[in-house]
Amino acid sequence: MMEVVDPADIRAFVNRNWRLVEQSKVEHWAEWKKGKTADEILQIAADLRNHIARIKPDWPTDRERAADIAEHARFSELLSRAAPHFAR
Repeated sequence: MMEVVDPADIRAFVNRNWRLVEQSKVEHWAEWKKGKTADEILQIAADLRNHIARIKPDWPTDRERAADIAEHARFSELLSRAAPHFAR
């Protein structure tokens, strides 16, 4: 049986300070990352990928993989263009 949702709760959720929520998330994850090594973060990423592969074995689809590769290529190009501006 579903519980009745209080309309005031919905209004409070919709009207919350979303910028503050986002800033709080940014600060939380920045602090979390400070305590992790690159190897630990890469292991977490591998664990997440393995988890999704178990629950959705068809992921990523060929289309998703192609879109991902295109995005990596686009980002690589942006980094290449920006690199000269940061050379020491």
